[in-house]
Amino acid sequence: MTEKITYPRRAYEWWTDELNTELVELLRTGMPIDELALRTGRSKSALRAQCHKMLPPHFGGRTRNQAVTDLSVLVADPTYDWRSPLREFARRVRSLYWDDEMNTALRYGWEAACPLEDLCGEFEASEIEVGRQVLRLGLAENMSEVAERLGCDPHGCMAARLRLAADRIGAAVWVLVVDSPVTGATKTKFEEAAPATRHVSVHPDYDTADLVLAEVLLDHLVGGGSVDEVTATIAERTIGDGIIGDSFFLEGADTLPVSFADAQDPPTPQTTVDLDGIAERGSISSMVPAPQPVAPRRWWSRRRS
Repeated sequence: MTEKITYPRRAYEWWTDELNTELVELLRTGMPIDELALRTGRSKSALRAQCHKMLPPHFGGRTRNQAVTDLSVLVADPTYDWRSPLREFARRVRSLYWDDEMNTALRYGWEAACPLEDLCGEFEASEIEVGRQVLRLGLAENMSEVAERLGCDPHGCMAARLRLAADRIGAAVWVLVVDSPVTGATKTKFEEAAPATRHVSVHPDYDTADLVLAEVLLDHLVGGGSVDEVTATIAERTIGDGIIGDSFFLEGADTLPVSFADAQDPPTPQTTVDLDGIAERGSISSMVPAPQPVAPRRWWSRRRS
């Protein structure tokens, strides 16, 4: 009797370069979408969405239902660079596409306990961006573990954020609400063709909520949307008491992080704490003044013209 093979379920798991490579190799075998879904541990809709992201720009007008077939034809040519569209979409949301070479270098840096400052310079990324990729790769469970192993700038965004997070009391969940995304949202009508207008999700910490916001923004751009069409709120709430916690409203380009190139000058301690998006309370308020909390982003700073 043939033993049945079971594959891991990866619903909502981050698409790493390794998983994208695995998907491409399976597509080259001509495998049908039902078998692809089984082998990758994803739903068929998730497969179509990911394949759509890996198509070149001139395929943007085609429906997602055709994405798996379209990408299968393209990757049959070994010279097709399927990473290029993924890099471009990541660049548009001021992030990085972490390819296999970069992931290998980051894993080495983690094992060797390289200073976080050196890793940020190597990848031209912020402390938060590098820390998030460490979490995505499963090398650490939280940002505190990243800072303990790799260190961080004592006057930078990660250090300020961790100091204040340790002083928080009763912060149970973070709620993410994104209005007007093209994809990844709840529909306002029952018809399948109705426009998606709102994404709502609940997360155990700010890091997770912000990661999901980045994914929603990426899907929005892939679907042909503009950043100016999107508004987002990340609200901290304590279960049983809806008025406790901070709320941050982002609109249009403010939903994007500040790029690495625009954030070379370290912010002052006061600005860093304020832009980390955590209002001072209790004993911490006497240590670091913060007039008004400002919405946090990847470099924990906002630039206005």
